[in-house]
Amino acid sequence: MRGRWSAGALTAGLLLQAGLGCGGGGGHGAAPPPAAAYDLVFDGQNPDGSRLLYRASLDGRAPQVLGAGFAGTRPSARPDGRALVFTSIPTDLVPSQLMLIEDPIQPAVPLSPPGTPPEREGVWAPDGLRLAFHSQMEDPDGDVFVAEVTGRALANRRNLTPPQVGEPLVSPDVTPAWSPDGTRLMFTSYRSGSPALWLMNADGSQLRQLTATSDQHGDYFPTWSPDGREIAFQRISLKGSRIGILSVASGALGFFDFDGNAYAPSWSPDGRWIAFSGLVGDEYDIYVCAAAGTEIRRITRPGADQGPGWIRRLVP
Repeated sequence: MRGRWSAGALTAGLLLQAGLGCGGGGGHGAAPPPAAAYDLVFDGQNPDGSRLLYRASLDGRAPQVLGAGFAGTRPSARPDGRALVFTSIPTDLVPSQLMLIEDPIQPAVPLSPPGTPPEREGVWAPDGLRLAFHSQMEDPDGDVFVAEVTGRALANRRNLTPPQVGEPLVSPDVTPAWSPDGTRLMFTSYRSGSPALWLMNADGSQLRQLTATSDQHGDYFPTWSPDGREIAFQRISLKGSRIGILSVASGALGFFDFDGNAYAPSWSPDGRWIAFSGLVGDEYDIYVCAAAGTEIRRITRPGADQGPGWIRRLVP
C-alpha cells in the first residue's frame, strides 16, 4: 500500500531524511556512533477480550507480547528505552492508573497513588525525568498535569490547565504531547467549545489555540516532528478520521490520503516515520507511514491494535 500527502501538505520528512545523511562530526577517520534504532509499542485486543501491550520491529517479523505480558493501553517509552509508562485497564473497583515498567519480566509498578481518581495518557518528557498526563484529581473532566518521576513515584504534581472562569461546563484537557526540547506541551482541549489543539509552555503559561473551533470536526492526539516545526494529529469529522500535519509557525495544514480511518499518530524520534492505528473494513491494525508520504507499511496481527508509540532499541 502506498500513500501521499494531500496538496498543500508539508515536506519536513524529506528534509529530515536528507539531513541524516549530511554533516560531519567526529575526528578524522573516527567512525560515527551507530544511529539509534526504534521499534513500535502498542496495545492490542485479543480474541479472548484481553488487551495487552505489544512490541514490533519494522522488518516484517510478527509482533510479540511485551515482556511477561502487561494489560493496558497507550504505552509511552522513556527516551533511553529503559522504562515505559502505560495506562491500566479500569475495573469496577480501580480506575485507570499510570503504570511503570522498568523490567519487562517483572510486574508493572503503579505511579498513581492508591485512591487516585482516573489518570491516563502518560507521556515522557525528553529529559526522561518528567511525565505529562491526564488526571481527574482536581476536575471530573480532567486536566493536563506534569510530575517528576522520582524512583517509582510521582512527585511535585502540578495542574497546568485548571478550569477557568467562562469555560464551557464540560471542558476536558487531554492527550498531552511534549515538544522535542521539553519546553512546550501540545494537547487537545474543549475549552473553546469543541475539541481543538492548544499549545502552552511546560509551566502552563502562554496558552494559545492552534486549530480552529468547529462544530464540523474535532482534533486529537498531537505528536511533534523531531525538529519541533510540525504536529501530526487526528481529525474526526463527518468524513471519518484522518491524519493531518500542521505547521506550528504558520498554521499550514495538509492531510494524508489513506483508504480507511486513521487514528492516534505517533512520530518516530528519528523523523522517518509516522505510526497510526488504521481501521480498514472492520479491522484495526498499526500502520507506519514514511514522513515524506511515499510509503505505508501495515503491521499485521490478529485482533484490534491501537495506541502506537516508539521505543529505542537497546544495544546489547
